[in-house]
Amino acid sequence: MGQKKEFILKNVGNLYLKYGIRSVTMDDVANELGISKKTLYQYFTDKENMVNKVMDYFMENPAFNLNSPALGNPVERIFALRKHLIEIHRHFNNNIEFDLKKLYPELYKKVYEFKRKRIYQSTIMNIEEGQKEGLFREGIDPEFIARLQVGRMLYTLNPDSGIFSREEVASAELFDKTMDYHLHAICTEKGLECYKNQLIKVQNEKQN
Repeated sequence: MGQKKEFILKNVGNLYLKYGIRSVTMDDVANELGISKKTLYQYFTDKENMVNKVMDYFMENPAFNLNSPALGNPVERIFALRKHLIEIHRHFNNNIEFDLKKLYPELYKKVYEFKRKRIYQSTIMNIEEGQKEGLFREGIDPEFIARLQVGRMLYTLNPDSGIFSREEVASAELFDKTMDYHLHAICTEKGLECYKNQLIKVQNEKQN
């Protein structure tokens, strides 16, 4: 992929996150990125083609990897995910999934399935590594916990399910309560100690 196309895909994705897919036109993209519509049509046949390629780009190049060693141990990585999600909700009005479901149902199914697999696989890897490091209990079944996480992230924490409001789903408070429930269910004493240390760091960051 050329640098120009990658630049377009990444920045169009940010526009979708900020304004939603429905409201961002080809003219808006050209104006925001400082390029001509003629240039856009060298890469995309129409808006639907652009939406598909933007979604493919972000699925092939996910912005966040829960299992990156650079984020620390498995407990610390969950807090890194927390920080990542808070930043997204702080800077973007994320109604992409609503627009996808209504305007591009086939693409929505593709994105939904990608998220399901990614949450499932990332959770298994996180738990298995945490068990090896003595942070998570040996007796828990990683695949079972991963299935619960998929349901929690894609249904329980989905405002369309009616369980929690859109405002609650976007809040750090709800994520924190869910994280607390999850970690108390799977952590060893060592893991809980690490969890408490991370909570202290979060509190210190709030005060600074």
